[in-house]
Amino acid sequence: MNGGRPTLRTPEVEKQILDALRLGQLHRPTVCALVGIKPRTLRDWRKQDPAFDAAIRAAEAKGEARLASIATQGAADDPRLALDILRARYPEKWNRRHTRVDGNVHVDVARPPTLPKELRAAWDAGAKSGWKDRKACRELEIYWATGEIGRPEQIAALETLLAELKANPEPYLGE
Repeated sequence: MNGGRPTLRTPEVEKQILDALRLGQLHRPTVCALVGIKPRTLRDWRKQDPAFDAAIRAAEAKGEARLASIATQGAADDPRLALDILRARYPEKWNRRHTRVDGNVHVDVARPPTLPKELRAAWDAGAKSGWKDRKACRELEIYWATGEIGRPEQIAALETLLAELKANPEPYLGE
C-alpha cells in the first residue's frame, strides 16, 4: 500500500460488478452506483488490469445475450416487440425514415395489388391522413412484419362470434 486510502476494489466488489453485468444491467454508471464506486474508478481499474477489462466485456456480452433471449421470447406473443427488436437490430431497414421537406409535396401512392382485402381500409385511412393515422399504420406494420392479418386469439374470437351468429341470428339483428 502506498499510504493512501484503502482500495475499494475487492473480490466481492468485482463479483458484484460482474454479476450485475451478466444479469443484464448494461449501464455501467448504474452498476458503479450499485457497488458504491464512481464510473471513473471502474474505468481506471479496467485500464490497469486487462484481465478484469476482458471479464467486464465478457459479462456485458452475457448480459446482452440474456436480454436478447428474453426479448425474442416475448416477441413471439407481441408483434410490436418484434418490430422494436427489428428496428434496433436492423435500423437501416426497419426504422421509420424521418425526412424534413420544405414546400408542398404531393405523394400519390397506389395501394399494393397484393394487399389483403382486410387491410385495404387501413391503407386507405393511412393514405387519406397522410400516413398520420397511427392505428392504420400499426395494422399495416404488423402485417408486413408477421405476414398475418390478425392475432390468432382475435381470429378465434371472431370465428366463435360468427358461429353464434349463424346458429342464432336474432339477438344480433337490431331493429
